[in-house]
Amino acid sequence: MLNLPTKCYFLNILGHFYPFFFNTTYRMVAFAAVSFAEGITFGAWLRCIAVPAANNGDETYTIGTHSWGGAPRAARLNVTAVAPDGNAGFNMGMYSDLDGTGKNSNGDEANLWVKPLDMVKVSYGKYDNGTLMGGVCLPSWDWIRPTSTIALGDEDLFMSKNDKTGLMVEVTPMENLYIQVMAPFTKDAEKAAATYKKLRGGFAYTVPGLVKVKGQYIGMGAAKGEDTEATAAVAGKWTDKDGKATTATAIETALSMTTGALDTATGYQDALAAGYTYTAATPAAAAADGAEGNSNCNLEAEVDVLAVDGLFVGAGFKYYVRKDGDDNNAGDEKMRVALGATYQVLPELKVLANGAYWTAYGKDDKKRDGRFQAGVGFEYDLGDGLAVNGDFRYLAKEGIDGKKTKNSDHMSFCLGAKKNVSSNGYIGVAFLGQTNSGNFTDSLPGETEKGDKFTWAIPVALSVSF
Repeated sequence: MLNLPTKCYFLNILGHFYPFFFNTTYRMVAFAAVSFAEGITFGAWLRCIAVPAANNGDETYTIGTHSWGGAPRAARLNVTAVAPDGNAGFNMGMYSDLDGTGKNSNGDEANLWVKPLDMVKVSYGKYDNGTLMGGVCLPSWDWIRPTSTIALGDEDLFMSKNDKTGLMVEVTPMENLYIQVMAPFTKDAEKAAATYKKLRGGFAYTVPGLVKVKGQYIGMGAAKGEDTEATAAVAGKWTDKDGKATTATAIETALSMTTGALDTATGYQDALAAGYTYTAATPAAAAADGAEGNSNCNLEAEVDVLAVDGLFVGAGFKYYVRKDGDDNNAGDEKMRVALGATYQVLPELKVLANGAYWTAYGKDDKKRDGRFQAGVGFEYDLGDGLAVNGDFRYLAKEGIDGKKTKNSDHMSFCLGAKKNVSSNGYIGVAFLGQTNSGNFTDSLPGETEKGDKFTWAIPVALSVSF
């Protein structure tokens, strides 16, 4: 992190790094910040991936991207402000993605906070809060991700992070206990009942040197029934005993009734006795939204074992509660059990592993088979700033009622090397391969028609942090 203690240097950096600071709004912000410049720090973390060659089994492509896909981000600025007494501040980020627009974008977070009590922090804004998030990342997560073998991700394999917008309260009522609650108040007016069905909250409790336990509830809004479409009015009609359409006049003539007799109870019953059928009229109906039901929600829990030096073992559980999920959420994840571990075998060598088993909602009485993914990896420091890493992953086949989908399983491997060029950056190159036409992030062309090809990529990574 870079601390800027002088007013002139502070404004000079802003002027050169981001000219848009000097429109009216940002100029006001900049000068206001000068009064407590010693409490403002600037930081940045960046990784760009240049791919000189990637093959989908048919064609070879080139691309510039992130590990997670999308346009590469060659510049960013994260600003953190903390008042001298530590009871107020804000966080914000600004990104410069090379997406062809020439425009800068908002970062992952923009929020301000105050501490009315030493143990209570109240904030509002957009968050990138990973306090409760949990998982184990294998080395390929930091290259160009083999997404076909990472169905559930790595960093949030156990528990999810909070990346929403709203009012958040964080409380540390005692040492080693953390509590988080957030209500999603946004710029859009919404019925209070709907908002509070999207509340989220969680906790983390650590027994030092032994275990860490976390849990989280994430409201996903009210479950909703099916919408109905508008319908036009339909007039009543008569049919004869052969099912052919007829009219009231024709029936009255055939039964020697007087005109209008069918409008009386006696005439109507006589017509029915004679074999005629009447279908009542239906009025027009306006379109209507489906009725709201109980709240959908995600339930998450995690236990981390910390009892052995150099060893981390974590287990996570997620359950996605969905009203009429088999009809409304067919194919979506329903339940997950995940495991992960890292072990520092030697000062130079770390081994890693993760895996998960999950089920999904079905449809039309068809059950989706459970599925699993697993992977192992290593990181080895060769000294003098040089390191190598690699992993192997497997994703099992998907299936419905025991019938597996052909070529839906994938294996991937990764082997890479990195060289630290300073304490703030590195350059690296890797080779990754996948079976059954596996994809890399969301930036490269998709699977080939048969889905049975070997695909590969050679990413070159550049990363800096300040």
